[in-house]
Amino acid sequence: MINQLKVFFSRYVGMKKWCSILFIMFVGLFFVDGITRYKHLVLYCAIITSVFIIYYERQIVKELVKSHVFKFLVLLLIAGIYSSSISIDNSMSFKYFFNTIAEKTVLTPIAFALVLSQLTHRQICQSLLLGLGLMFLISGGKEFYAYYVEYCQGIYPFSNYNHRFIAEALIFSLPCLLLLWKTKGIKAKIIFVVAACLYGFLMLGLLQRGAWLAILVFSLLWCMFNREWKLPLLVTLIVAVCGMGLFVKFHERLSVLTYKLEQTSSSHRFGNGTQGAAWDMIMQHPVKGSGIGDKVYLKAYANNLPQYQQWFFREPIGPHNFFLSNWFAGGVLGLFVAVSVVLVLLITAFKGYRRSENLIRYCYSSVFLMVFADFFVRGWVEETFIFQTAIASAFLMGMFLSPRRIMQTQR
Repeated sequence: MINQLKVFFSRYVGMKKWCSILFIMFVGLFFVDGITRYKHLVLYCAIITSVFIIYYERQIVKELVKSHVFKFLVLLLIAGIYSSSISIDNSMSFKYFFNTIAEKTVLTPIAFALVLSQLTHRQICQSLLLGLGLMFLISGGKEFYAYYVEYCQGIYPFSNYNHRFIAEALIFSLPCLLLLWKTKGIKAKIIFVVAACLYGFLMLGLLQRGAWLAILVFSLLWCMFNREWKLPLLVTLIVAVCGMGLFVKFHERLSVLTYKLEQTSSSHRFGNGTQGAAWDMIMQHPVKGSGIGDKVYLKAYANNLPQYQQWFFREPIGPHNFFLSNWFAGGVLGLFVAVSVVLVLLITAFKGYRRSENLIRYCYSSVFLMVFADFFVRGWVEETFIFQTAIASAFLMGMFLSPRRIMQTQR
């Protein structure tokens, strides 16, 4: 049966093309809501393919275990089991652990790393960029359709907070957009201008300063990595001219956007707000932790409301901080492991950036910027989750396995 599958893939599909398509679909659908069954279908195909790869290349498992990213993902599993066992609600925590940590954060990137091991470094990078482009097209198209529906109902853009859930997709797909600027040719520049206008519209519609800051830091670091100075000057000039004209003409309709751009307060994040409340609950069990899972946190918040009358939000609300969230969940161990996973991704990506060139170098830097902007910039002021490391983990482990697999087959 397995031999028949191998013949089928090599003759009609092509193993490399199949693996590339799987990864492109995984990346492209990663942040799209409401299509869980299709995401699971892609994951099941990846798992079956990875089992097929392990059957024929058993040495690849030994190589996978040598990856630092893999080791820290295993450590994350251990920390997840611990924080579920000490939780104030074990059933909620274990459900979150199996769904978010075991499946999305650990199993999924491992399966796709094995899939990517069949490709060369250049093919892996091409698949990543195509996947990020697909992510922008699907997520952006879905959001523009939502704007159209609202406009038909008399609701103007930038007047509500219904479009902030595309933030991660915009942060992660930014490298694909910026690559158009680096591509030679007038067609690429025209496509870049059109895509940049659409991206700018979606970005403003977030009405989320944490995401804006992450995109700004991402863009500035990208310019440093790529020694680019023309683009920031051009964007600054266009934003200054067009922004002034739009705000003068549509000042009343853009009042919410104007407020978010001019707001200097912390939106009750500190003191007795979101992060202040998280700190109060962390201090109840600073070493041990209280249990993993967003629902566990909300339950703890609701239980503590009578004792903390000074908390601003009288309905349960998240901590709006990646680090406080993991500290609350698993105590010192949970915080250490979560930060370590993010750091090992950043260090691995930066090392890959320094030893590579051209497209491969660009993809390593893109992965570095994705992780840094999402966790170390946006993660300080907004809700972000550890499973969002899955794309970076799969890519880095896949790049690690690719040359080693080739060396093993040549022996």
